[in-house]
Amino acid sequence: MRLLAFMEHGRQLVLGQVQMERKSNEIPAFYELLDQVGRQAKGVVFTADALHTQREHARVLHGLGADFVFQVKGNQPRLFTALDALDWGRVPIGYEETVRGHGRSVRRTMQVLSAPEDLPFPHVSQVFLCERYVSDLQGKQVSAVAILGVTSVSPERAGAAELSHLCSGQWQLEVLHFVRDTLYAEDASRVRTRSGPRVMAALRNLAVGAHRLAGRSGITEATRWASRAMYRPFDILGLPHGS
Repeated sequence: MRLLAFMEHGRQLVLGQVQMERKSNEIPAFYELLDQVGRQAKGVVFTADALHTQREHARVLHGLGADFVFQVKGNQPRLFTALDALDWGRVPIGYEETVRGHGRSVRRTMQVLSAPEDLPFPHVSQVFLCERYVSDLQGKQVSAVAILGVTSVSPERAGAAELSHLCSGQWQLEVLHFVRDTLYAEDASRVRTRSGPRVMAALRNLAVGAHRLAGRSGITEATRWASRAMYRPFDILGLPHGS
């Protein structure tokens, strides 16, 4: 069973999820998620990986009064070619950030341009090149990733710094997958029939979200803490319990 979820960047909370049909993929499920948001989508900026860089996605979000930040890869060859052909070497770095932690150093840069008029994608206001360099604490480069992207967000609403943070927020979804697998052994789960996998995924999301709302960002340590006294999960969820 495969699920598609959407997560709020700031608090890193999963706000909704849908189950994908066996012979389908994430693209139709995207619209089911939007149905869960409804009118609350107005004014919201949606980020997504390259699979969801779809013209119809952009049109639907625009119609809801929402904005998008989409990555662009080979599944949109004309758009990718148009962005890759831009003279990024002459575009100044609009924002740069270096973050150290977990035994590594991550340097991000963001370059932004106004969208070309002939870009083969609707409702684009700006295009960008986001680069991410990961090094160990001795300065040896571990990885380097360059992401081209498009956004409907206007320059007045989001410049290079804001777009960099939006891209970084999208990558946080991968962190959630890592936590659910390493801490809760999601991939090894033997619950595979009917609605069981969806329910278990929702409970894992609830546990992670409850810890974060309680101010605990280290989910592994928080889970150990909560398991040492049976009343603590009730306190975290604001539920009554006996003495």
